[in-house]
Amino acid sequence: MSVHDVKDLLWLATACYGASFVLGMVKTRHPFSTLFWESPFILILVGFFLQTRALYFRGLEVHGCPLGNGMERAQFIIWSLIVAFLLLRLIWRINLLGTFCAGASFLLGTLSLGMKNWDAPYWTAHGYVRLFKDPWIELHASIAIFSYGLFCLLAVVSLMYLSQRQALLSRKPGFLGPYLPPIQDLEVAAMRLLAVGVAFLSLSMVVGAMHWTRHPEFVSGAKLTVTTALWVGYLFLLGMRLSNRLYGSRFAKWSIGLFALALISLSLVSSKSKKQAFYKPSLPPLAMVSR
Repeated sequence: MSVHDVKDLLWLATACYGASFVLGMVKTRHPFSTLFWESPFILILVGFFLQTRALYFRGLEVHGCPLGNGMERAQFIIWSLIVAFLLLRLIWRINLLGTFCAGASFLLGTLSLGMKNWDAPYWTAHGYVRLFKDPWIELHASIAIFSYGLFCLLAVVSLMYLSQRQALLSRKPGFLGPYLPPIQDLEVAAMRLLAVGVAFLSLSMVVGAMHWTRHPEFVSGAKLTVTTALWVGYLFLLGMRLSNRLYGSRFAKWSIGLFALALISLSLVSSKSKKQAFYKPSLPPLAMVSR
């Protein structure tokens, strides 16, 4: 195991998230001593540091923001999820939010690292120069994936909402009921996360549209259809929530369902291949590595 190997660092980060989830769940029933009370949060910070280091090294390899294959996109979503959680924690603390985020990061991280075909080494292709030829494309992609991280956190909060609602309706606290935050706090957090996520995704769409109007040949029909459909879907969800036509458990289920579709869509949003997209000045044009 090497501290400079991307996969090793990502596996260590995933292990930290998993350990944080386990300790967080144990802490709900068996309070730790003061010395170890913040150990789940510290493990999240350690995992975040390791993951950031790994993505930095991968960025050096691909000469750009590492978003070229399924593993990289999934890891960037996890990274964005943890960033959103850390920022939200500065505003107010929501019980068990860190534990749920760590659990989601562990599951998605294990899936992305366990599927070997998700990490195709596109940067080793002959004639490869960099992942994004245009910095506007890179900006568009990074903002879009960051918004997915916010929507991932929204899905986590929605799952907590459904758990708390079930406990209240059944009048049985269950395993987590007594430790979950008030259901009103979860509603407020979900609404704010949706609004911020839609704002970032809309900004990404604007940046992407600026590039598409100049180079439509670089954007596949599947990518354009899927990303636009997701954007419209989240705009619709925000509009329905603001008008109080969709709220409570239905809103939570829609939030989880839309994020599941967003994850599935990641395999469809690679740009269309085109000759002469990537080339070295001293070499003849070569086929573009699919982004």
